[in-house]
Formats: sequence, structure tokens, C-alpha cells
Amino acid sequence: MPGRMAGRRALVTGGASGIGLACARRLVAEGAEVVLLDLSSAASAAAATVACDVRDPGAVAAAVTRAAGLLNGPADVLVNSAGVYRIAPLLDLTPGEWDDVVTVNLRGTFLAGRAVAAALIAAGLPGAIVNISSTAGLVADASEPSAHYNASKAGVLALTRQMAAEWAPYGIRANAVCPGVIDTPMLRLMDDPAAGDAYLQAGVPQRRLGSADEVAAVIVFLASDDASYLTGAAVPVDGGMTAI
Repeated sequence: MPGRMAGRRALVTGGASGIGLACARRLVAEGAEVVLLDLSSAASAAAATVACDVRDPGAVAAAVTRAAGLLNGPADVLVNSAGVYRIAPLLDLTPGEWDDVVTVNLRGTFLAGRAVAAALIAAGLPGAIVNISSTAGLVADASEPSAHYNASKAGVLALTRQMAAEWAPYGIRANAVCPGVIDTPMLRLMDDPAAGDAYLQAGVPQRRLGSADEVAAVIVFLASDDASYLTGAAVPVDGGMTAI
């Protein structure tokens, strides 16, 4: 629906690749002005990019302010897509490895969400936040142990619900998407193609990988006025894997 996001100012963390980049492209296609926040400030064909480490409160606050200057106003759409994925069995998982993942995935989502919401509330403007969780925040999988990642993504779901509850009086909606096995640079499932295909056949009713564009379509819907009465929700985009 071209033009659905016309007049909106969007900020996408982790926007240099994967789901974040797909979101940026779709938001632009639907009329939004977009700024990306990413560790690298390398120019992107999708949108202007501001270098930012989402783990750092000062860096996040400064980047959100700079993005507002580029957007000619505070961002009224935030897509929290910055994230890392690691595999380690629980008995081998070190506190440092735990912190590395949880700090980016959960702390980063909190810091960016807080900064954007504070700017909107100060300006008296409504907005929409979409946080990227994962089916790993809903179900466990002993075949691919990643407790630190799973815990961070479950935390994103709880954080999303709290954002929705606390910020609804200000006209700010917050929802989450829970992608399943999506064909992005972060995907490890297909490192062994035969085993990956067997997993898809047995564990994903649609029996295929999802695409970043398919996830982006749901994210942009949640950010749009088409989802105006939807807040605090967690939407699986997983080919049906959490339905079985």
C-alpha cells in the first residue's frame, strides 16, 4: 500500500542488514522518512545512517537526537532490530557471553525505546514501537542451545508489554514480532543444508525459510495506523512452527 507511511519519521536500529534493512526499504517504499542506527556509519542506499552502539545510553540518546535533526522532528516509528545471536550449551556458557548477548538484545531495545518515547512524550506526539523478539523467546530447542539469546528475546516480549501498558496514555503503541527461521546473515540453521532442510520439513508447517521482506511486511503493518488498536501484542512470523 504505497503512501501508507507518508509523513512518518522512522528510526531502525540494526538497519544495515537482515530484517532491519528490509524494514528500512519497505518503510521508504511506503512513504516514510527513515534513519538507520547501526554500529557502522557506512552509507546505505536505503536511508541515512547514524553510527550508534545500542548498549551505550549516551550514544543512544545522542543518536536519537541526531536522527530527529535528519528527520526534521522526533521519530514516531521505532523498529528495534539490533541484535546478536550466539550458540553455547548452558553448562559452557560464561557470564561474559551471557552479558554480550543480553546487553545488545534486551538493554539495547530498552535504551532505544526509552529515548524515542521520551522525545515523543516531550513533544506531545503519538508513535509506534516494534521490537524484534524471536520464536526463541517463546519455545526452547535443545538441538541449538542458546539460552542467553532465548532469555534476551523473552525479555524483549515482557519489555514490550510494559512499554505498551505504560505509554498507551501518551498515544504510543508497542508491539513485538517473533520471527522464526528467516533467511538472513544471522541464520545458522542452514550451515548444514541437509540437516537444515530436515528441520524445516519436520518443524515448520510451511516447510521453508521465511524472508526478511515477509517479516518487514508485518513490522510495517504494526507500525502503521492499520494497527491502531493493537498494542502489547507478540506476533509470530514463523511459517507455523509455534503452532505445532
